[in-house]
Amino acid sequence: MDSNYAKKLLRQTAETYDDIARSFSGTRQWRQKEIEDLITARVDAGKKVLDIGCGNGRFFGVFKKSGANYIGIDNSKKLVEIARQLYFDARFDVGDATDLPFPAETFDVAVAVAVLHHIPSKELRIRFFYEARRVLKAGGIFIATVWDLRPKHLLAAGEWRRLRLFAKEQTMIAARLSKLDFGDFFIPWQNKHQRYVHALTVNELCDLSSSVGFTILESGILKCHNSKEQNLYIVVKKQ
Repeated sequence: MDSNYAKKLLRQTAETYDDIARSFSGTRQWRQKEIEDLITARVDAGKKVLDIGCGNGRFFGVFKKSGANYIGIDNSKKLVEIARQLYFDARFDVGDATDLPFPAETFDVAVAVAVLHHIPSKELRIRFFYEARRVLKAGGIFIATVWDLRPKHLLAAGEWRRLRLFAKEQTMIAARLSKLDFGDFFIPWQNKHQRYVHALTVNELCDLSSSVGFTILESGILKCHNSKEQNLYIVVKKQ
């Protein structure tokens, strides 16, 4: 993907979430237990934690309960405003996940829940992992989860076998004719906005993290016990 177009998509995503902040936040008052458990297993009292792409701050309660020192950051000014209103005892900053406004080796743990699939281009996704590693102390942990947007998950198993080759062919044709990369598409929000997303795989998460020097501790799929939704995740360490 052209770098200028990727930066444009990144700005558009921030603008979209600014515009839908109130309605979006209303759908994000809960936390998936599977993600919460993944985080609490790695966060101890006194740890300095950075929540990258914190949105309305809904995961602050997890870190507060663990006794961690929390900072949330998001590129949507409106979502940060909502987070500050909801959780006045936490710190929330506006900032870019691909250019974090913190010194190197500041945090013990960094977390990015449902963020990376909104980052356009492999170049910026690598930058995303690079910045997470840069702000972590030696031995620091980075936990990232993304929506599972793979067609194999989104389609019923039987339908996938029949449509796999056709969908792949059509996507490749569309990618050649557009500015998007293979695996990129847009999903609507209430028929008003189109949000850019990239359908990542676990292998892709591992490759991205390894490319900047992280050591992979754990990766896989988190299945939501009360719905058909699932997330992909990775836990990595800065040596």
